[in-house]
Amino acid sequence: MKSWRGSRPDWVLAAGDHPHAWLAAGVMLSLGAGQGMRDVVPPWAVALCVVAAVFAGVAGRRASHVGGAAAILGAGAIGAVAFSVVSGSSWSVTLVVIGLACGAPWLGGRYLHQQDELADQAAQRARLQERSRIAQDMHDSLGHDLNLLALRAGAMELDTTLTTTHQAAASELRAGASSAITQLAAVIGMLRGDGPVAWGPTRPDIADLVRRAARAGMAVTLERNGPEDAAIPVVSCIHRVVQEGITNAARHAPGSAVTVKIDSSTEKTQVTVINTPPNTSLRRSPGSQTGFVALHERLQACGGTLSAGPHHGGFRLIAHVPHGGAG
Repeated sequence: MKSWRGSRPDWVLAAGDHPHAWLAAGVMLSLGAGQGMRDVVPPWAVALCVVAAVFAGVAGRRASHVGGAAAILGAGAIGAVAFSVVSGSSWSVTLVVIGLACGAPWLGGRYLHQQDELADQAAQRARLQERSRIAQDMHDSLGHDLNLLALRAGAMELDTTLTTTHQAAASELRAGASSAITQLAAVIGMLRGDGPVAWGPTRPDIADLVRRAARAGMAVTLERNGPEDAAIPVVSCIHRVVQEGITNAARHAPGSAVTVKIDSSTEKTQVTVINTPPNTSLRRSPGSQTGFVALHERLQACGGTLSAGPHHGGFRLIAHVPHGGAG
């Protein structure tokens, strides 16, 4: 279903910001036109009725409730009787003019307003259904691959022909796959509307993030200067920056050395992630740059800034996170 909203000109949208005022103006014009209709119908009265109908239609299309409109139309009816008594004109003619020039167009606009709401609700339901379908497809496909990965890693972990180092690496791989399956299930549940995501520690552990990358075979070091007692939203932003920097180095610069430097003060924290040139003999993974886009949006929400680019043959990422802006 297509919403009527997209077909409305800009002046209608602007005029509809105060629907009661426009309806009141239409009623006043109708009163004037009705008072002018005695033995004949003058052209100026017809013109006033047309303008009043436009005003009333716009008001009905933008009205959020009917109470105010009913009061305005009721006041117009009372005014029609009062003016007719004073001027000696027919009050019934004026009431008919108000009803046809304002009441009927307002009802028509109100009908279109309801059609807008129904179209919006239908579009929202369609989006939710599509999101649920995509979430289920992700769960089925990614869950299947991750379970196979965990199964193979578990088999390698029990393989007595492997060295202790290789078995430990397989154990890490199996644990990581199992954790990814749990997190995937939580995210898919959120996308399907089952509830908020709830996993992982309450306070992100940046040092553990670096340790896990080192255990996976990356040459990564962490340098911290300043206090480490920032609020959880600030730490979450910092954790996200470090995570993206390490992920970017692992994907695009395999074999490089990565340095993570965190300089904190009472007002802000600067996070710098630098990787050296990659080992050209190792295969790089393709990237879509969506990680940096999401990170930039996350830092904007925290009130921070992000800059990234080539650095001495490698890559450097610098982020500033204010301690008062994260929330």
